Amino acid sequence: MNLDLFILEAGKNERASLVMIHGLGDEADTWRHVFLPLAEDYHVIALDLPGFGRSDKPKMKYTPKFLMGSIMQLIAQLQLKNITLIGSSLGGILSHALAIKTTDLFSGLILVGGGLLQLGPMGDWSLHLMQIPILGEWLYTRLRKDPSAAFASLRNVYHDLNHLPREDRDFLYLRVNQRVWSDEQRRAYFSTLRHLNPWIKMCQSGLPGQLSQLNTPTFLIRGEFDRLFSEENAKGISNVQPNASMNTIENSGHLPHQEAPTKFLKVVRQWLGSQKI
Repeated sequence: MNLDLFILEAGKNERASLVMIHGLGDEADTWRHVFLPLAEDYHVIALDLPGFGRSDKPKMKYTPKFLMGSIMQLIAQLQLKNITLIGSSLGGILSHALAIKTTDLFSGLILVGGGLLQLGPMGDWSLHLMQIPILGEWLYTRLRKDPSAAFASLRNVYHDLNHLPREDRDFLYLRVNQRVWSDEQRRAYFSTLRHLNPWIKMCQSGLPGQLSQLNTPTFLIRGEFDRLFSEENAKGISNVQPNASMNTIENSGHLPHQEAPTKFLKVVRQWLGSQKI
């Protein structure tokens, strides 16, 4: 299926490519604080996954296979080479899976708050509730009645939502309310969420062995107060996978590239430099 995917693109084409993949219910703007700084040295592409943001939103099953195929389609269309995937949450899970599937394509992986290996449960129950049919839809749709409640629903992915800069809070308030009023994004959200967890569970069988053979340089970044991607999961990946290391960013939650962009940029640049990417 040929889809029209919205992308942000900056930097010189001849440079190494960084492909940035957002998480569930998010979009390319999640990288807004780090996108242009990284484009000073790299060819940077951030996409809206199908079903989200400004990309096409077809009526279909949003399986991990479909989402990964869309990413690969974009990479082929842009004829990208020397690619490092930077994935946040769901984007990290998909990036990890793509690297396992196509071991010779990617120069590196940066997994931010997400990876395929799941050793422990999430510490936040909001996504568990969203997985329950009817209840999940009711919880989601009722946010349309109260814009402030829609904004407050973001608290599970930030360490301290209230202390973000005013400009960020205003931006997120607008974005989340646009999102909850989009029937198409609502459909894609629930389809993605409910196909994702069974697939992740299926992937666990034999996964440590697969990861032990994955030589793609991998950098795991986790916010200190991330309630969705546990320290156990991050350490599990870094312990079993060769050429993998991790960094914890203090005073941040599930989205350290938003809450602590200066620290995030520092560690990413250091790692990319150490890998000569």
